[in-house]
Amino acid sequence: MRLLDYTLRLAFAAYLTAALALYLMQDRLLLPATPDAADLRTLTHAGDGIDVWRVGGEYAGYVITPAGQEPRGTFIVYHGNEESAETKLPLADVFVRAGYRVVIAEYPGHGRRQGERTMKAAVAASREVFTAALAQWRKPLYLVGESLGAGMASQVVKGNESSVAGVVLITPWDSLADVAGEKYPIFPVKWMLHDRFDSVAAVSRYDGQLVIVGAQQDTLIPVAHAQRFAGEHDHARLMLLPTADHDTWMGAMTQQDWQRILEWLDAA
Repeated sequence: MRLLDYTLRLAFAAYLTAALALYLMQDRLLLPATPDAADLRTLTHAGDGIDVWRVGGEYAGYVITPAGQEPRGTFIVYHGNEESAETKLPLADVFVRAGYRVVIAEYPGHGRRQGERTMKAAVAASREVFTAALAQWRKPLYLVGESLGAGMASQVVKGNESSVAGVVLITPWDSLADVAGEKYPIFPVKWMLHDRFDSVAAVSRYDGQLVIVGAQQDTLIPVAHAQRFAGEHDHARLMLLPTADHDTWMGAMTQQDWQRILEWLDAA
């Protein structure tokens, strides 16, 4: 009995230690360090203008302007975790080629941006980029987010519904709490998170164009979350990529897929 009692006490202590570590380290787990990448201004890029984007005088990402034409509007791109603004040029190009200015937003502590690498700071920075873009340029203004960035874009929509022309959420969570609960089922994760980051609730009052792209082979954020998200919104458009996973969705997109998305956004 003593051995059993000791074993149970040890297991319980280990459980509490692990739970405490998850609680204290959740920002590090959600926002790991980003690899170094080349400054986009050093790249040869079909004549389009690539400049540093600043908010309040501080570096906040890049702005890309289509060559030889007045932009039709602005897309803001929010990247995923383990990424930086430098990694999202191929995604930005889709909208630049369609005649739009693109801002690739950067979060504090990521890429070349200084600051604290936390979810709270990332949300605040995402909203600041939107506010600055809205103040600088006329509408329409669209949001595009991938994975973590889909969560950021959703939070930006909240409170700015009338100013957002359209939203594209790629491999999104419906609620971070639900995804985390699946990953760590032995812990009460929903109660441990600093914020549940409920994207469905964040866009619940938005009646503009909403497109959700899900990858059916996604094991990081299973496609059921994208499907549930779309099902919770009255007029969301859902595009499913049968052969793609969380990291390969971009390669699975065709020119026709992007054209369909632009049409759904009334941005073609």
